[in-house]
Amino acid sequence: MTAFGSTLSYAAEDNTDIVPGIGFLRGIGIASALGGMVVLVLVHFVYRKKLSRGTYHWLLLLGLFVLPLTATLSTTATVMEGTKRVEACASCHVMDPFVNDLRNPESPTLAARHYKNNWIAKDQCYGCHITYGATGTIEGKRDGFRHWLYYVTGTYSDPIEFVGSYSNSNCLYCHGGTEKWKRVKSHQALTVDFQADSIACIQCHGPPHPLPQERILRVKK
Repeated sequence: MTAFGSTLSYAAEDNTDIVPGIGFLRGIGIASALGGMVVLVLVHFVYRKKLSRGTYHWLLLLGLFVLPLTATLSTTATVMEGTKRVEACASCHVMDPFVNDLRNPESPTLAARHYKNNWIAKDQCYGCHITYGATGTIEGKRDGFRHWLYYVTGTYSDPIEFVGSYSNSNCLYCHGGTEKWKRVKSHQALTVDFQADSIACIQCHGPPHPLPQERILRVKK
């Protein structure tokens, strides 16, 4: 939720360029919330005696449920869209070593290479961590919730270490089935192992982010 709040605070400061479309979503949410309150006040305190019983109940339904639901959906969409951005990840200081490495053209990590070569056009963090999203896996949501819980309670140790699960499907979503991927004989021979996550892609392709000991050195600098 800290990352969510930080993302929304960017938008509140008119930094809508960080998340294209967030101003529109935010506007819908604010309008719906204010509209719901105005409807309730007018219907119950101003026009109650002038309205028929049926009209009164329908307007209460609008103010109590329809408009609040619209505001909730708009807020959820704003948060989900906002947290896809690299800037949302960078809003939590514990992620600084990862974001700095991502943007470092000299870094040999997978994240930095993907970023430098523009292999992922936008939302570079989310591009590889899609299991965190609304349509992601249960395991991804479990890991994401645990990471959030450690962060907001301050119970993590620095440098942080990933002890959750990372599915090869995140890599294969883009790479699997491409001609370049098919040309590698070991890919074809290990297809079943990749799908079962018994062999990780990073075992051959290197670490996606700086190792813990490297992050210590970078933080001290």
